[in-house]
Amino acid sequence: MATLIPQKDAGVMAASWAQYQAQDALIKTCEKAGIELTLFHGRGGSIGRGGAPAHAALLSQPPGSLKGGLRVTEQGEMIRFKYGLPEVTISSLSLYTGAILEANLLPPPEPKDNWRHIMDELSDISCELYRGYVRENKDFVPYFRSATPEQELGKLPLGSRPAKTPSDRRR
Repeated sequence: MATLIPQKDAGVMAASWAQYQAQDALIKTCEKAGIELTLFHGRGGSIGRGGAPAHAALLSQPPGSLKGGLRVTEQGEMIRFKYGLPEVTISSLSLYTGAILEANLLPPPEPKDNWRHIMDELSDISCELYRGYVRENKDFVPYFRSATPEQELGKLPLGSRPAKTPSDRRR
């Protein structure tokens, strides 16, 4: 479940809450059907690419999301920082292992209905504000292009995916 595209569309708060709800629904559906579920967690370097401290990020997932273990990918630029030296590799893997053990041995409580309602409201408000700022503010795109190397980066042969998707090119 990648959140990068929804973050561009709805903002970090709304995208993260939507991902949490989708994972929660998958977990409950699979449990009822007797299906073992393993979720794949893509990990980014920067916050905008899904990066966060591994231990905290994994423990913030819905209860039961780590029952089937963990499948994870790291962004290429982060591999040498997290696994480039034996001591650092052990530390990185210890963070993942500790989070999986903690999530399974001391699972967090199921979120209360009023908490979910508050998250729904916050998500709706944040999405509306994000879209208003990014989509409806005529000054945003010119400012963004003048303040960042966005257009130049799109010309560099970097990454494993195209710098722009077909929908991005129409803008």
